[in-house]
Amino acid sequence: MTRLPPKARGVLIGTLTAGTTVLAAAAVKAAGAPYATLALLGAAVVLTELIQIQNDERSPDPGDAHSLSFSSGIHIAAVLLVGPWTAALVAAFGVVVVDLLRGSSRLKVAYNASAFAISILAGGLAFEALGGVPGNHLQFSSDFAAIGALVVVAYILNTLFMSAIVAFNDGASLGPLTRAAGIDGLQSAAAEAGLGVAIAWFGAHDPWAIVVLVPLALAVYQSYARLATLRRETVRALETFANMVDERDNSTFRHSARVADYVEELAEALGFPSTEVARLRWAGRLHDLGKISVDASVLRKPAKLDEEEWQAMRRHPRLSARLLRRFRFAAGESRAVEYHHERADGRGYYGIDPGDIPLAAHFLIVADSYDAMTSDRAYRLGLSNEEALAEIEGNLGTQFHPIVGKAFLALRRGENVLAALTDEERLELRGLLSSTRRPVLRRRELPTDYIAVAGVIGALVAISAGFPLLAVPAVLLAAAGLALLRVSDYRKRRLVRGLTAVLDGERGRDATFSQLAAVIAGACDLRWAGLVGWRERECTGSIELEWQGGSTAPSETSLTSWLLREAETADGLPVAQGAELGREDLYIAVPLYDGEVIGGYVVLAVGGRLPLSVCQALSSCAAAMAADLMRGDPSAVVQLPLTAAAG
Repeated sequence: MTRLPPKARGVLIGTLTAGTTVLAAAAVKAAGAPYATLALLGAAVVLTELIQIQNDERSPDPGDAHSLSFSSGIHIAAVLLVGPWTAALVAAFGVVVVDLLRGSSRLKVAYNASAFAISILAGGLAFEALGGVPGNHLQFSSDFAAIGALVVVAYILNTLFMSAIVAFNDGASLGPLTRAAGIDGLQSAAAEAGLGVAIAWFGAHDPWAIVVLVPLALAVYQSYARLATLRRETVRALETFANMVDERDNSTFRHSARVADYVEELAEALGFPSTEVARLRWAGRLHDLGKISVDASVLRKPAKLDEEEWQAMRRHPRLSARLLRRFRFAAGESRAVEYHHERADGRGYYGIDPGDIPLAAHFLIVADSYDAMTSDRAYRLGLSNEEALAEIEGNLGTQFHPIVGKAFLALRRGENVLAALTDEERLELRGLLSSTRRPVLRRRELPTDYIAVAGVIGALVAISAGFPLLAVPAVLLAAAGLALLRVSDYRKRRLVRGLTAVLDGERGRDATFSQLAAVIAGACDLRWAGLVGWRERECTGSIELEWQGGSTAPSETSLTSWLLREAETADGLPVAQGAELGREDLYIAVPLYDGEVIGGYVVLAVGGRLPLSVCQALSSCAAAMAADLMRGDPSAVVQLPLTAAAG
């Protein structure tokens, strides 16, 4: 305990003190509890603690960072059956018995038992405060809010306890870590809560019916276990793939593993949350997968590479990103992997604007460069540690991000990384980290059939609950949804007719594109449109035709980067928030197939919300658009005027 940081030690002592007090009081209050029920709950909580899917904090998938068991369900059932104080004893009992048998340290067992006891007691007290009565009085219609309070309070407190000890021990920010842990564990927590309520219901009305839940719970457990196994096998397969890429050249043997270690050490020294450390580590581990497309003779060539060989080398970051984008757990880091040969001054492989380079990419840039400099290559001997660090120091702000590079230098020289940064630098780094995980809100219309279905379900629920008057607004909602559905279908058919009329005419490609953009502009707030020629082999694209332009037009580099990552993974037409392309509007891409290969895209920048009817019409006309627009190969961009029909 003495080795813990002061804040972590304070959290530990405070939790143990509060937990001991709660359990002592619970032992007194539970004296009159029915022993048979208590014994059954004790057996159930021990069993559920034993059959759990262990967490894997080194996995890049957030779902693997949380263990899954049904013990929380038993805790909730205990509150509903025997009350919050007895439930606190049940929760602590399961942790103490199982974790001690597994050899966990007594301090860890005591902390977890205290945290569980306090969390479930607080949730139980919230349940009672909202009118919930433990025992045989469970009624969903009247106890719904009380049960919700029980689940929410217990989950939030337990998440906070577990995040606090990790955050203060690692020097990370408590808020972001708690939010990430809460969001990542929400799905499994909801499943466990549902099981707990079901157990309590059957236990109160017909205890033998609980037997029916056992095979269902085991089936859910097996499904989660298989899913976790599949995720981890996929990660290990990619890791093996990365090793194969490294081993194609003796000078890069274990290169990606070393880069991953450097990135992980730096992220931990900066106090990043464990989930973020895992993501960064795996980005480093898999950053060179695209080199599988580069001939081994090029990788081992001692002389200067010619232009064709350089093109092959410059392509590999984008191929790495394309591979990773297909895997959900690695998709978030695909852009960082794509940019790991960029520079802080914007003069890297693809010339990415410095403001568009994510923080994770800067970690990869400095770690990858350091390992390359300190390793022997076919064309030179490796530098010493200090020589490589001096090279990094001399290029801060140009090749390397000034703060990330400064932190890396401190780490490799054995200094305290956080102490080496100023307060302003630490604050800036924290801001960059939080912006990396900011959710992207895509402004699309809600499918109108969802509105209609929601109204129907609402009406049926209101009638079944004995509130027929509440069914009236639900029916009106369903009617409104049906009306909107008809309107959306009409708009789609009208737009399809307009696009088809343009495509059926005898015009040149330039005029066809101009007229298509004008028709689309009549159906939505179209700000810009571009015809992007796509070269699959080179992983590059170029804007061949434009409608409108100015500040709404994205750069070819950002456009290519987005299309490369999204084209083969998007569900339907790829859609991106403008921030992803350095702009403000919403972007949608229509792939134009030349046979089975994508030959180009029609890309549209739309202001406001993207009407669903527009997406559906574009999907319907994509094949015809490809047939008309894939003709010719202009060598220069043609600026097309805004026609009167565009509006």
